[in-house]
Amino acid sequence: MKQKLFFLDLVILSVLMLCLFGGRNSWAQPNLIISMVMIILRLTITFSLYHREKRAWLPLAIFIPFVALAIIAKCSIGIGEIVYKISDITKYDYNMTIRRVIGVSLLLWIFIMPYVTYFILLLRKQLVRTELTLKELVGGIFWHSRFEKTCSALLMVMLVTFMTGLAMDARLCLMTCLTAAPLSYWLLCHYYRFNAEKLYVLVVGMVIFWHAQMVVEVWRVLMLTMCFVMALYVGWKFYENTKKSFATVVAVLYLGILLPSFAIGYNQYTCLEYARSGFYYLYPYKGIIYITDSTRKLYGLRDRYGLLVEPEYEHIRISGHFQDGGTYIYEFRKDGYSRYYDVVNNTFMHEPDINPELQRKTRLLIENHFDMYGSDLDDRGQITVTDIGNHKIVANVMVSMYGNPILCYDSKNFIPADSVQLASGTFLKNDSANVIGSKKHSLSYVLNVPNDDAARYRVYVCLITDKTPSNTAVRNLAESIASLPELK
Repeated sequence: MKQKLFFLDLVILSVLMLCLFGGRNSWAQPNLIISMVMIILRLTITFSLYHREKRAWLPLAIFIPFVALAIIAKCSIGIGEIVYKISDITKYDYNMTIRRVIGVSLLLWIFIMPYVTYFILLLRKQLVRTELTLKELVGGIFWHSRFEKTCSALLMVMLVTFMTGLAMDARLCLMTCLTAAPLSYWLLCHYYRFNAEKLYVLVVGMVIFWHAQMVVEVWRVLMLTMCFVMALYVGWKFYENTKKSFATVVAVLYLGILLPSFAIGYNQYTCLEYARSGFYYLYPYKGIIYITDSTRKLYGLRDRYGLLVEPEYEHIRISGHFQDGGTYIYEFRKDGYSRYYDVVNNTFMHEPDINPELQRKTRLLIENHFDMYGSDLDDRGQITVTDIGNHKIVANVMVSMYGNPILCYDSKNFIPADSVQLASGTFLKNDSANVIGSKKHSLSYVLNVPNDDAARYRVYVCLITDKTPSNTAVRNLAESIASLPELK
């Protein structure tokens, strides 16, 4: 029980260290030194109490003024960061009761529990003088005691891996993914005094783990399973030499799942149906990256923990910046219209009045029209459907033809505006429409739906081509739009 509580304390302090140092912007703050010393002292207390050292009062006494100094200097002590991350992962962002319970529990464990433990051991006369020196009791234990050296080396590997994952630099992430787990395994084997057998198996497993990001569904599950099986095989070799079942289970989970996930910067066991699209990210502090659907033609977003936006968009563009230059608003383009996404609050903003299904069908109809009648360079077409009662545009598709249809999202200088307001069922022809310096033939047509005094929608069709569009073709296109179920 004593050993399990000791390892539990190390795990909590590891999470504290990751959350404290994980915010890359905090490295520029001078008071980070205070937080670092506080962490070192807290780890020293853990090791000295594990040895039941009577002189553990020394790091316990030094720890108090550093905590007070951290509070006075308003340094981060990591508790808030842990609570925030737990809330972020579990989605209990607004449950203040749970957040307070977690925060108070961590405060008691990290700052009160060591003193309670020391006095209990003191009253039970279970404290003894060990071979630890005074120098080791103020932090030197990390460089002198063999067990503590191994623990601190493992913690350092974990911290470097975690920071690399936060940065999400493709080359660094790949290098760390391939080396962090084998290096950690070698350190464990070195501590238990036996050769690290089958180390190459773990390296191959990490290669498979890295490439699993690019495949989906069954293939990714298969590759991740292969990676874990290889870690399990190495773990079995570890067990054969140590006969420590608990340490083996922890080592397999840590080396096969947790550490490689730290290295790549996100949990690829989620969103199995979507692949990562290249090695690009949007908002590095949250680890937001592009994902694609199975056809690898449409894009979406995910963060470190799971799906943010389904991959159903043709393009994602930067739309807004913070004052310091950081991006926070992105434009999602699909079927000729845009939605705007606030990456900080994980919400779509300024939702358009566009009817997505009507927009999609309108796009298909105008593209089929050009496919049927043919097109010349930079022939253009626009279809706009307006809700008359609400004065809202519910569909608006603009297409330029360059062999293939190119959807246009910026209406500036796309089609010259008609000089008159057309009535339903009427045409407007212009044989000298100016499009980027060239003269083309323009034909516009308007149709109300239904075509009577109680019309609800107005369908506007305009084609600009080298050859004069026919009235029949334009009218048929408008009538096809009018017959869609969305306008019934």
